[in-house]
Amino acid sequence: MKAIYTDADYLAAYKQRQRILTGFWAMTGVYFAVCIAMLVYHISLPYGAKQDTIPKAVTYVGTGVYFVLMFPYMSIKYGRSRRYCKMLYYISEGLKLEESNYFYVYREKALQKDHIDVVGCAFETWSKKKQEWLEREVYFDKEKPLPEIDSGDYVRYISQSNFLIQYEIIEKHAYEFSEYEEDEDEDAEESMEETAEVEPEETVAEEPQEGEEV
Repeated sequence: MKAIYTDADYLAAYKQRQRILTGFWAMTGVYFAVCIAMLVYHISLPYGAKQDTIPKAVTYVGTGVYFVLMFPYMSIKYGRSRRYCKMLYYISEGLKLEESNYFYVYREKALQKDHIDVVGCAFETWSKKKQEWLEREVYFDKEKPLPEIDSGDYVRYISQSNFLIQYEIIEKHAYEFSEYEEDEDEDAEESMEETAEVEPEETVAEEPQEGEEV
């Protein structure tokens, strides 16, 4: 089977998270250093000095800039990296499910799984019990190149938490989905025509008038 993720992916994600944290602590250190410097400068000034507004202004502006920058940096950038590392950990250690189905189509919409951008991979399987096609959708990491799977390929794949992590094409173009799609369209049209037919009106017998024989 072809693996979607390798050890290099885990290492790169971990290093990225560490770089983001390092940047956070560096900016936090600079902010506190500026605040301490302004405090020392404020204390060293004589009482009622006009220069007293300088440390206050620097502290107020620095605090505003720090929180304005840190909020998107940690909530978006670091939060995304942390969730991605968490997803990779579950892929490595979590329970996995192996299936074999016919691949149908990719669905590149604004999809997210556990706050991670994904592409929907729709697989079709024939239900002998219901005598119809059932859809099975798994998710593929949008940061990875799409696998070379065509519609109708019979694929064996492994998923974890509905993420596609390994796959193997057993047979290329094993099924043509256009055939059953046309049959379904014809059945749908026939059912619509049947429901659209107007039921015949019931005839109500008129009551006999007085003097008429029944």
